[in-house]
Amino acid sequence: MKIKLEGVMETLLITLDIRARDYKAEKSVLKDKKSAEIVEQIDYDFSKLENDQKNYVGVLSRAKIMDEQVRKFIQKHPHCHIVSIGSGLDTRFERVDNGTICWYDVDFPEVIEIRKRFFEEGDRVKFIPKSALDPEWTKEIDAKGEPLLIVSEGMIMYLPVEDVKKFLNILTDHFHAFELHLDCVSKRIVNKAKFNKAVSKTKSEYFFGVSKGKEIVELNPKLKQIGYINFTDDFKRWLKGMERIFVPLIYLFNNRLVMYSYERQ
Repeated sequence: MKIKLEGVMETLLITLDIRARDYKAEKSVLKDKKSAEIVEQIDYDFSKLENDQKNYVGVLSRAKIMDEQVRKFIQKHPHCHIVSIGSGLDTRFERVDNGTICWYDVDFPEVIEIRKRFFEEGDRVKFIPKSALDPEWTKEIDAKGEPLLIVSEGMIMYLPVEDVKKFLNILTDHFHAFELHLDCVSKRIVNKAKFNKAVSKTKSEYFFGVSKGKEIVELNPKLKQIGYINFTDDFKRWLKGMERIFVPLIYLFNNRLVMYSYERQ
């Protein structure tokens, strides 16, 4: 199956490829069989993405920690509704589903069309073919009074700061309450996507980053920060011997998960 994506949309193939290769590894982290099956069906030269070991480990650490935090939310709220923003060909629903949650995948129409080739909608899964910056997508979410979690992995760093603010305002303007989990790059690598070999191949750029997350609250003071995790907390377990001396440096440049809550007064 031929797939042609350009720019930021093409970056979804980077994470898909890494999850697929992880599944075939001797000690798989995510055990993501679905991603491996999808890669087998796609006619695309994944070798051009030049995923090095650093990027491979980084993507797996990010996915693992974000899965853990989503599962914690689900454990507290077994019937919750979860919105995945910029979902691409992500398989998080398959990895965390408890059999009772409801899930929404939001992405550009052309990406959702590709998603439909590999995933099915159902009573608990809905695809929303809209940009995250189009407030119309919020009308498709009906949490039926259940707790709402909004998750975004590998998206917000590609938005200019004014679009990040617009996205955050869409959330607080259209939902009464939610928890928000955002994967962000470090402020230190904004405008430096060229140092990620795979991302540079897609001609994408990082426009927004954070230190420990206060930048999000500065853009929308209605949000309350409730958590921060540097993905190096998991990444460092992959390092051996002398490599560990670089851990403090990796903390400065690695991606981080920032978490917020909102409740309309």
